[in-house]
Amino acid sequence: MRYAPPLILIVAVLGGCTVGPSYRQPPTTLGSAAPWVSPDTASGDVDTSWWRALGDPMLDTLVARALTDNLDVREAQARLLDARANRDAAAGRTVPEIRASGGATETQLSQNGQIPIARIPGFTRQFSLFDAGFDASWELDLWGGTRRAVEGSRARAAAAEARIDDVRLQSIAEVARSYADLRAAQARLANARADSDIRDAIATLVTQRTAAGESSASDQASARQRADTARAAISGIEADIRGAIYRLALLTGQPPEALLADLSPTAPLPQVPVVVATGIRSDLLRRRADIRAADADLAAATADIGVETANLYPHISLTGSLGQQSRALGDIASGASTRFQIGPSFSWPIFSFGRIRAQIRAADARADAATARYEKAVLGALADSETAVNRLAASRSAQQDRAAALAESSTATALVERRFRAGEDDRIAWLESQSFRLTIEQQALSAQTDTLKAYIALAKALGGTWAETDK
Repeated sequence: MRYAPPLILIVAVLGGCTVGPSYRQPPTTLGSAAPWVSPDTASGDVDTSWWRALGDPMLDTLVARALTDNLDVREAQARLLDARANRDAAAGRTVPEIRASGGATETQLSQNGQIPIARIPGFTRQFSLFDAGFDASWELDLWGGTRRAVEGSRARAAAAEARIDDVRLQSIAEVARSYADLRAAQARLANARADSDIRDAIATLVTQRTAAGESSASDQASARQRADTARAAISGIEADIRGAIYRLALLTGQPPEALLADLSPTAPLPQVPVVVATGIRSDLLRRRADIRAADADLAAATADIGVETANLYPHISLTGSLGQQSRALGDIASGASTRFQIGPSFSWPIFSFGRIRAQIRAADARADAATARYEKAVLGALADSETAVNRLAASRSAQQDRAAALAESSTATALVERRFRAGEDDRIAWLESQSFRLTIEQQALSAQTDTLKAYIALAKALGGTWAETDK
């Protein structure tokens, strides 16, 4: 017993040894002082509930439903639970394992076997054996392999948690885009129906003129062709409306027809806020879920190197067994029936044909690949954000130009109507001016839709977190 304290000291010292590299986040180009490249950025905290700034209660309802019922989100949540269970399982390896066991057997030995049972006085070849007890084992984590495994499992759980935010972000953005498609299509449908009515009226007037000899047959055919083309566009837009509603139903975890009653009534396209804060560029590391997931993946891959490296060294386990064993059930509780076994076990892969070192090299390679993915995620976040900022600025400019053109077209249409009322222009010229105004209105609507989608793309590029999950 006098050698026990030094042995305990050695084990305690070795227990603090952890092989393999410790994870440190790689340096990135997102320094705290690095400014945005685009001059169109606005200071202030990023609004992670950006869809609420659009001021559309129906959109708010759809997003809330998607955050709870979207099937991709539910799948990601299940993957998180899986990762956390694996984390807890890895942590369980750091403490002793205790198992209860028991058994009752009836045995008969061969009289003609290797043991000459018949020649042993008082020994019967048929007997019962009852056994109950506990077995315990504990592998000493001398080299930190188990600790590295726990680190890796925790990092993988963190990656799964980040990916939930990424899936939520994708779901919110898809809901907002599909909603924008729906409201834009409804506005296009009203525009197309109005233009179809105007083209039908023009075709009727040209037909009347042709019958009176005032227009040619080619004029009549051309007017009818334009009317047919305008009418044909309506069915395609109606299909676009149904398609957008069905997509929104899928994104909110509902059957296709579930939202027809709520979304079929026409509503205006949401208006983009005048100012959109982009925050500090370095905050992308915290907000972007794909960067956080890539960072956690790299941490897990780094921990795996330590797990494989620990296999190079000796493994020592403490095992023990305590129980009661007797040939008669009535003697099972007797002190004379107590059995126990305790002692260490030792293993060391002295010669493994290079398998362990090959596994270490493979873990190193996986860590290098994870580093490349992390750096790509950072650069991709920068590119996405800068591109989205520029596109939003360009879309706003185009929307303003289209709005100005629409105002001028409205003025021109009013002048043509005044001339028509005064008898200076015919009815066809007035109708043509209305059709042209509808074309300009359609272009203004497309510009407004582009601005809304550019806003959604910027919000998606800036990232964020939308719900707390159980740790």
